[in-house]
Amino acid sequence: MGKTAFLSSDLENIEKDDGFLTFWYFLMSKYKYPLSVNILVLNTFEETRRIWHKFERASDCYGFQTYEWLNNWFITVGKKMNIIPCLVKVEAGNGEPLMLLPLGIINKYGVQCLQWMGGTVTDYHAPMLGKRFSVLVDSEIFCSLWEQIKKVLPCFDVIHFEKQPEHIYEQYNPFLYLDCWQFHEKSYSATLDDSWENFSKSKKRKNIYADSRRQRRRLTEIGDLKFKVAGDCHDVEMLTSKMIEQKIRRYQETGVRNLFEDDKYRSFYLDTAKELARTGIVHVSGLFLDDTIIAVHWGLIFRDRFYYIMPSYEGGPWAKYSPGRLLQEHLIKLCFDSGIKIFDFTVGDDSYKYNWADNEMELYEYYEPVNLKGKQYILIAYIRQNLKKYSNLLNSLRAVKNFLRK
Repeated sequence: MGKTAFLSSDLENIEKDDGFLTFWYFLMSKYKYPLSVNILVLNTFEETRRIWHKFERASDCYGFQTYEWLNNWFITVGKKMNIIPCLVKVEAGNGEPLMLLPLGIINKYGVQCLQWMGGTVTDYHAPMLGKRFSVLVDSEIFCSLWEQIKKVLPCFDVIHFEKQPEHIYEQYNPFLYLDCWQFHEKSYSATLDDSWENFSKSKKRKNIYADSRRQRRRLTEIGDLKFKVAGDCHDVEMLTSKMIEQKIRRYQETGVRNLFEDDKYRSFYLDTAKELARTGIVHVSGLFLDDTIIAVHWGLIFRDRFYYIMPSYEGGPWAKYSPGRLLQEHLIKLCFDSGIKIFDFTVGDDSYKYNWADNEMELYEYYEPVNLKGKQYILIAYIRQNLKKYSNLLNSLRAVKNFLRK
């Protein structure tokens, strides 16, 4: 097995020679021929833009791994958290793309932690995989390759990968070949391969759809009920601001931590919506009763998949009409009409997802300490997770108590 390396600080040479820091590894593939692997590490988004877009077109990935999504997250959130980007491109010696890894290093509790870029707003943390990755790279080769990648990254104390999907489209997530994974949570999706009429009136959804028709009829008796997709910057900003307002109210009602207490996340959703709605990646919509916005949804469309990410609805007297569900049904119908194949409800065990979804995907968490500080980090993380579970139980009991008092 051989290895060569060179350094370059000339941006033209990055395109010509493929990198500031490039290593070639010769690995024995499962087909018993040597696989030449080229690893490129970059530490700014600006340097990777052209490479990323090229790789994106030739890979399997989710909308959360697009350059636009993660670059906007880094500008509004990651940079303010002093995260050091470690953007890794892996390709075969003939230039065929194998993987792109949007990694970063963040200081947590005095520990340097290697994690996926995208933080809490990203529901699936994963690599981009070249179309033939699974053909060229088996589990043994991947584990060897990962060891080499770790050697060329800046120093860190621990690896902590969260919300790792089991599959990246049809390909198995190679990071699950590593030891010490644990099940974390699930995501849910619906396959849209029939028609809206048959889908909505199936045995599983028949009663829900009938109730939705009743609620829609009751609302139309009050005023003019309209579904609207944000079409310009003004509508995008107005509906996103309304979504944040409705979410804050709901967080307060349920006792869940308010994401928007931190201005970074307000900026992320507002700026990303204004930046990406023009390209069609971010999709913002609302349900109006006359001039009142009774429900909002903020999500993504990427390739053949709709991502249902941030739904919200108006409280008070409007809640009894289930406006959030009515808006959701409009969105599913819109996806049928637009030829979208997957309606992805993303992460979370919300009960409404069971009514619509016919697929579930397990998400995993991974810890790997490098030194004693890394081991201490993992211990603290386990303690925090158990405390969070206890806190969630208390919040649920408080919600039940408040409901019974009404």
